[in-house]
Amino acid sequence: MEESKINLTVGEMRVQRNFNPSANQQVEVIKKMYAELIDLLEYMKEDGKNPRCLSIAQTELETSCMYAVKSLFV
Repeated sequence: MEESKINLTVGEMRVQRNFNPSANQQVEVIKKMYAELIDLLEYMKEDGKNPRCLSIAQTELETSCMYAVKSLFV
């Protein structure tokens, strides 16, 4: 496994933070912000909050991130 993939947070993995073949700065900003939100929800799971609702919210954020990035290229 590549070293860069080992140190990714849950959020970074879910938004594929390392994938930006165009090196677009807007893509980087969008993915960073979404990754931070997903990570925040992950920490909330550890605090005993409703894990099902948080997982759904994370999935919706991941989808939203995908469409936000797609909007830059379509």
